[in-house]
Amino acid sequence: MAQPQGTMIPPSQPLYTSVKGRNPQVMNNMGAYVFKLDDMKRLLRFIIMGSEGGSYYVKERELKRENVTCIDRLIGEGRGVEVVQTIKEVSVNRRNVKQNSLMLAYAICARSNDKDTKKAAYALLSEICRIPTHLFMFIKYCEQESRVEGTDSGTGWGRAHKRAVGKWYISFDKDPEKLARLVTKFKNRESWSHKDVLRLAHTSTDDKAVGFVLRYITKGLDKAREMYLQNPLEMDQDKLNKLADLIQVFDSAINITNEDHLCSMIKQYHLTWEQCNSELLKSKKVWITLLPHMPIEATIRNLGRMTSYGMFAENSEDEQMVLDKIRSINTLSETPMEVTEQAEGMEVDNPLPEEGQGEARGKRKNVLHPFKVLLALITYKTGHGDKGSLSWTPNKRIMEALDRAFYQAFETVEPTGKKYYLAVDVSGSMSQPVLGSTNIHCATAAAAMLMVTARTENDCIIKGFSHKLVDIGVDVTDSIDIVQKKMDQIPMGGTDCAKPMFDAMESKIKDIDVFIVYTDNETWFGNVHPCEALRQYRQYSERPNAKLIVCGMCSTEFTIADQDDPNMLDVVGFDSAAPRLISEFAMDKI
Repeated sequence: MAQPQGTMIPPSQPLYTSVKGRNPQVMNNMGAYVFKLDDMKRLLRFIIMGSEGGSYYVKERELKRENVTCIDRLIGEGRGVEVVQTIKEVSVNRRNVKQNSLMLAYAICARSNDKDTKKAAYALLSEICRIPTHLFMFIKYCEQESRVEGTDSGTGWGRAHKRAVGKWYISFDKDPEKLARLVTKFKNRESWSHKDVLRLAHTSTDDKAVGFVLRYITKGLDKAREMYLQNPLEMDQDKLNKLADLIQVFDSAINITNEDHLCSMIKQYHLTWEQCNSELLKSKKVWITLLPHMPIEATIRNLGRMTSYGMFAENSEDEQMVLDKIRSINTLSETPMEVTEQAEGMEVDNPLPEEGQGEARGKRKNVLHPFKVLLALITYKTGHGDKGSLSWTPNKRIMEALDRAFYQAFETVEPTGKKYYLAVDVSGSMSQPVLGSTNIHCATAAAAMLMVTARTENDCIIKGFSHKLVDIGVDVTDSIDIVQKKMDQIPMGGTDCAKPMFDAMESKIKDIDVFIVYTDNETWFGNVHPCEALRQYRQYSERPNAKLIVCGMCSTEFTIADQDDPNMLDVVGFDSAAPRLISEFAMDKI
């Protein structure tokens, strides 16, 4: 953010002393004095948002290295098991946007020299690495860490690692068909294949069905048949024959050139688009056949592609089908064991854990992270992809459904009845891409986040930072696109995060319960620190517990919130649990 001309320069020393005086301030990359996040909160920012694209003032490579150092410090302080449990909680509840940063943090724990941390990490491999893509990513980062640390001769394949990776495959003994589907759908990722992994892990099992799949991976289908299907008296013969036939279908589908034949196989065996002949994926008929069984993430990722092939005409059957799928995102299941589609695109029959979510929220189905919905919405709305020549005319009803699905993708919370002052940073630093997406900037993400609160709560003031705080004119019925356009009309100015509190006092508003600032934390402020401004507002309004929440839209080490003040909170932007955390903090439940 460029400093506005003719205004005050950043202070040469801190302007505020923390409540308990034990939390010194540091200079951020903009030259202003802010607080440094404690390492556990910094870990949370990293595993939820990562450091793709870095911040406006810090390159991505530097930011990632800094976050890794914070994980090392936590392990060194004896908090490694706590780090592992935090990674697990974020992962199983789908709070993270992408897997890369979470898997890197997880690999650091698994490759740690601390025995308790290492043991705790490997014990959770199947829970955190739910599909082969995650497993391959984990293995890649483990080897990377081993080269850095010099352990296991730089290979990463020590005894504990081999045992845990082998157990990942063997754990499918209750559902070998699922293993067959996984290994044929995700054949290779991150420069790894299942054959490479099994060769290094030396995996073996007494379970014949799993053994058959492992033999297929390493030696091919014919060799697997020879080893397991030669004895007609074998008790598991029918089960193994069925498994062999299914794998044969998966292997052959990639080479089928007849459109009708492929469509018939898709219907019968619920093939995924990754298992189909790529040439036939230019066919409208093939995509219409894939759509009913297509996982929700694959569906919204391919909306533009399907539209370009002539699908989703107004009032068509496929239009209604895709609208129903989009409207089902993160809805509550009617039955305890209703199938839940993972964000990774595989259907499983174990809905999300309810721990920490409350019984009222129940089981959720078609779970998808809100960022992925927003990315799908913005990409689809543009009418063309980031790469290539593919273009389409967006379907208006699909865009409206995606807009509604975005808000639905956050955990449902009840209104708190509190009065909120929402202030969003619209400075130049908020124009940076967020989370590796060229289509979504921090400002867009912040607009989306503030609308989640605005739609939940009945009493909100919503303003943007400029030369002064400007009323954005947001209506709770506005789409994200409309909110973004209104924000773009606000002229950029200095991000003085003390302004919301001073504006409330100047406007003689004494009933604000919660101030929320949406920022990348690379902020400059004037003569009064935001924490000092909050202190003054508390005295003015006679509300000693008036709160300040900082919603960080970028994974940095900085915050303007005083961590020693129990009524100040840092929230990670695009954490799918953020609305719940804000609500519980406002109600003094956390």
